[in-house]
Amino acid sequence: MKRHLALLLAVLMLVFAFAGCGKDDAVADNPDNTPDSGENADNSTGNEPYGTFRDYFTAIPNTLNVLTSTNTSTTTVASLCAVYLYMDRVKADKSGWEWTLELAAQFPQQVDEKGLVWEVKIRDDFKWSNGDKITVDDIIFTYQQYADPYQQNLTASTLTQNAYCQIKNIYEYQMGAYPWEEVGVEKIDDYTFRVELEEPSISLNVQRMLNRPLVYQPLYEACMNEDFTATRYGTSLNTYMCAGQFVLEEWIPDGKIVLKRNPDYPYQDDIKIEYYTFIQVPDANTALQLFERGEIDYVDVPYTNWEAYGEDPRFFEYYGDSLMYAFVNLGNPDQGGVLGNLNYRKALYWGIDRTEIAKTLGSHPASRLVRRAVVGDPATGKAFIDFEADYVPDPTTIYDVKKANEYLTKAFEECGITYAETRVLYTDTATHIKGAAEIMQKQYSEAFGNKMDLVMHIVPAGQSSSLRRWNPDNPNAYDIALGSLLPSANDPRSTFTYYRSDYSPPRFCYNNPEFDAVYESIMNLHLEEDNEAIIEGCQTLEKMILDDLVIIPLYERPNKVLFNEKVKLPADGYISGFGFGIRWATIEK
Repeated sequence: MKRHLALLLAVLMLVFAFAGCGKDDAVADNPDNTPDSGENADNSTGNEPYGTFRDYFTAIPNTLNVLTSTNTSTTTVASLCAVYLYMDRVKADKSGWEWTLELAAQFPQQVDEKGLVWEVKIRDDFKWSNGDKITVDDIIFTYQQYADPYQQNLTASTLTQNAYCQIKNIYEYQMGAYPWEEVGVEKIDDYTFRVELEEPSISLNVQRMLNRPLVYQPLYEACMNEDFTATRYGTSLNTYMCAGQFVLEEWIPDGKIVLKRNPDYPYQDDIKIEYYTFIQVPDANTALQLFERGEIDYVDVPYTNWEAYGEDPRFFEYYGDSLMYAFVNLGNPDQGGVLGNLNYRKALYWGIDRTEIAKTLGSHPASRLVRRAVVGDPATGKAFIDFEADYVPDPTTIYDVKKANEYLTKAFEECGITYAETRVLYTDTATHIKGAAEIMQKQYSEAFGNKMDLVMHIVPAGQSSSLRRWNPDNPNAYDIALGSLLPSANDPRSTFTYYRSDYSPPRFCYNNPEFDAVYESIMNLHLEEDNEAIIEGCQTLEKMILDDLVIIPLYERPNKVLFNEKVKLPADGYISGFGFGIRWATIEK
């Protein structure tokens, strides 16, 4: 079966961002040119929008082009301003969320017997913020830019090597083997298009694969360099075109972003906030101070301050991308390739006291690959980790210094070394990660004495994500890296896409044909109708990764946040796979 898998789902990152992703990831003050959102801002009546939601980022994005950037700040702002075929909304009874239509007038319709050809109709009342109508041409142009063989866009593989299904010949086009005319995307009329797939699939998978944020062709092309290998699109106020729920009104680098409700958005009555703003607040404690002064409406509370807000009604807890791992660079050739030695990884695994880490950091010790927020059965809302899994040990029982040393001795014998210096890469932007690194350093020193040293390697937050990926051109870029993964919370299969041999760009130096085969076998199953088979397959995949210790689970930290009491969330709290849904909130007068 031909399958070029990759980044799973921009739909993951984009849909996560689109859904609020827990917090919309930022906070801001009330800009001078926007109306006050306090008691004196009674500037609306009836169903008119009201008020400003003031959010923040640790760093204001330098681009809103999601084809070239996966930074959370980029995808968050872009998701508020861009238009998608489909969007997620809170269910009427607030019990969860569901997919609904946005630009699309229908969910993908199968037009052949095998499930290879799918048709989508779009609405005729969407337009760009300059007044131009949105048509199928905009959709096809966007797909072509994702796959463009010369631009080599960072998120190209989310379409060209999508984990759920793949458009016929689009990967070959990206590789320069076929012209665009050979790609399975066909315009039927201005508001209808068809796609032909490499292999049969189902409507939900096609929907996820097609759900790209659109780019505006005239401006995208006008911002191209001379050889058409790169574009400045989305790098400034004048090089980005909006079409979604909000429009970009002000953008000051390293300062703030101001979004205003789009008056031409066809679902505009559902958007109750007039302005959505972001300011740059690089320090968590500063953000908390701004919140307490009433200058921002949301803040991610540092764990050192949790106790102070324990009974505060503004205090919300949720589990987002907070399952922390030690990423192990299996392909690092240094020190006899010791990191690629399973016994060495077992020594690392058994030499960590997760209970101490969790107690110190206000977290839960972890031995799973799948975070708590991931829903296993969408019909019941049952979490994946609540399905019985006898292959997963109790994380409080893993710590065993004697066993860790036995594995270390075996590893050294097999690698022909007597000492190992292991660098731990992390960013100290998050205090809990810094705390975890310091505890690990202490624990390994106590467990292994002078046989191993853990050396701290602190890097800027902007470099951490790229450095902790396997890179065959720089195989010793890191030894161990601390961080998290952010797969979809509404599909357990998404957790395992990172370990595919053909995942691109590579996340881990891992190539297991048996793993690939199991993963492939469950990708076209319906999440609800075939749930039992999907759960069984995912558990098989989880066991393989834990057996090979490609990654070492450490702890899972709940996120705790504060919202201004005037912000009324659509579901009165957090929904796994959806977030808080701030864009659908209202500001109380």
